[in-house]
Amino acid sequence: MKTSIIAVAVLWAATSVAFADNVVKPTGNPPQFPKADKELAKQTKPPSNNWLLDANDDTERFRRLQAAMSGTDIPMWEITYRYEELYVAIQKNNPEMGLYHWNKIRERMNTAGMKRPARTANIEGMFLESGVWESMRDALKSKSSERMREEFMVVREVCMACHVAENLGFLNDSSAFKRTESFPHPGK
Repeated sequence: MKTSIIAVAVLWAATSVAFADNVVKPTGNPPQFPKADKELAKQTKPPSNNWLLDANDDTERFRRLQAAMSGTDIPMWEITYRYEELYVAIQKNNPEMGLYHWNKIRERMNTAGMKRPARTANIEGMFLESGVWESMRDALKSKSSERMREEFMVVREVCMACHVAENLGFLNDSSAFKRTESFPHPGK
């Protein structure tokens, strides 16, 4: 398992470096490690685009992967994108597309909980096990435009309540919530 994870990470890193080398012109600046990450200075090889392969050992490689993959911000970024696509799907009366994104939201919520276990209680308690996730899924399966719109507005409110519960209420001022605060009247 560990070997396959490393193999995938190495392939991803190598592909990224190869692609970047062909697209981005070099600045001529000498490579250096960011001063904010003191662990990088312990690397025996000089800094290079092989940021993962050049690490001294697997422990350091996994530390770098964990740092690069971040906490809940990246899953929440994807959740926000898919939340807005769900809104668009409902607006266009495309429940299949909505269901696709809704299922992906569930996967990313579980990823967020894995990465930040202290957030799992609200992820599960407010969404995945409270009936909210199932109600939205069932509304999409019903293909009832009215029901999908009503359930989406419930989801929106629960998203915002979850932010408050996680002491992140300031996120409720985001453009995603402004854009999804209502649906245009049918026919407009």
